[in-house]
Amino acid sequence: MKNDMERCQIVYNVLKTHIQFGAYRCGHTLPTMEQSAGDFLVSLDTVRSAYLRLQQEGYITLSTNVGSVVVRDYSESEIEENVQRFYSERKHALIDMSKSLHPLLGRAQWAGLKNAPPAIYARTKQQKIEHTLNPSNPFQFIIQAFDSLGNDLLLRLLWQIFTFYEAPFLSTPQNPWGAFAVNEYAPRYLDFCLKKDWDSLRKSICDVQESLSPILCRFYEERITAPVPQRQISFAWSSYEKASQICYTLAMDLLTEISLGHYPEHTLLPSLSKLSRERNVSVSTVRRALALLNGIGAVKSEKRIGTRVLSFHKTSENCDFTNPVVRKRLLDMARSMQILTLSCREVSERTMSALDAAGRQSCREHLSTVEQRQVYELVTYNALELLRLFAPYEAIRTVYGELLRQFFWGYALRSIWKKDSGQISLSKSCFHTLMNSLETGNTACFSETLEGLLISEFNFTIRNLVQLGIGEAQKLLIPELSIAGSNLPRRPH
Repeated sequence: MKNDMERCQIVYNVLKTHIQFGAYRCGHTLPTMEQSAGDFLVSLDTVRSAYLRLQQEGYITLSTNVGSVVVRDYSESEIEENVQRFYSERKHALIDMSKSLHPLLGRAQWAGLKNAPPAIYARTKQQKIEHTLNPSNPFQFIIQAFDSLGNDLLLRLLWQIFTFYEAPFLSTPQNPWGAFAVNEYAPRYLDFCLKKDWDSLRKSICDVQESLSPILCRFYEERITAPVPQRQISFAWSSYEKASQICYTLAMDLLTEISLGHYPEHTLLPSLSKLSRERNVSVSTVRRALALLNGIGAVKSEKRIGTRVLSFHKTSENCDFTNPVVRKRLLDMARSMQILTLSCREVSERTMSALDAAGRQSCREHLSTVEQRQVYELVTYNALELLRLFAPYEAIRTVYGELLRQFFWGYALRSIWKKDSGQISLSKSCFHTLMNSLETGNTACFSETLEGLLISEFNFTIRNLVQLGIGEAQKLLIPELSIAGSNLPRRPH
């Protein structure tokens, strides 16, 4: 994994929480940096940066002879206060996350385990035989399995969830989840993987993930006595958090607005200074964002005139596919689509089944803009946007919101899409099926149609990125699917 500040922050947060919760007491020695690098699946430099920060903030001392020794001395009452405060401030978000994990990650986890290298199974089996499994081992097993899907964006999301949800829980005294993870779900998964019993594995993943919420609710009832404060800490995730990446976030926002018609083609975007004031960013950030949009082929900046929105009918002709930054953003879009494709059916079923007649009518009105504007290339986006707006869990709405922003990096492919009569026909047909499903309240039909449409869009995207020379996209193929035309979903009638 890359040595970046994002992963350094994760290592730091997890170890700090371990110390605050008493998993490591004053005088205890933390694992060596080499051990932690292996446990967190990160580079030694990343771990070293995290340990240095813990030292700077007075949690540990570092020495060549002794290692990393905890010097922050928490009393029993202070540890209990840390635990109570931590969980009371996150109660709503943690319970919400426990209900979101299966729809968001269930199918991806199954696909990752099914296609994981055999060495992962062998290592975990040996730990089981030697009785060296600990609560962090199952998570490492899952992370390494997810890696087989070839999606760095997905791994970053998993780490964010782990930091927010699992890591603190596993380090908490009197925690029922740790024993459950070590004694039940990890051996069960491992057994099914070794036997290649993929149907049982899928059911087991569902059963385990669905059991998380009751376990967590019972934990709160039996363990957490502090009152829940009015201000709660929410789960947050941003794919571009570093200062150098702010321009990508701005570019995504502008690209979304262009795609949705807020800035019609041939019109001028606001000036650099106006965008700077409106978006609360520097002029240099705006300039970098516009340079990226120029590379994608969405706009063209001209001296003394401004930045004009180009016709989306010629996006591929205007796009500079040799630009490394543009290529990376197109890969981000494909990674986002993979996560959406793997999760959309389960998320859709939960979302649509929770809607009443008025909610379904609101969805129909939102989706109908596709037909009104004759932009059938946006059917998939608009349908997924319904899930972002109406999903019953905040964590799903947060994750889908970020993934959908990535969706518009594919703007450069719109003119290629327009030339594909099969994609146009499929999207129109799916649009009418989705609208009818909303009218009749047919959740299963809506979810199945959306999944089929996304599979087709995903395969279309991968195929074209590979043809454009972005070979890295091939790693993102959903394992049980193929880009071959014979494996595309049937087009609804």
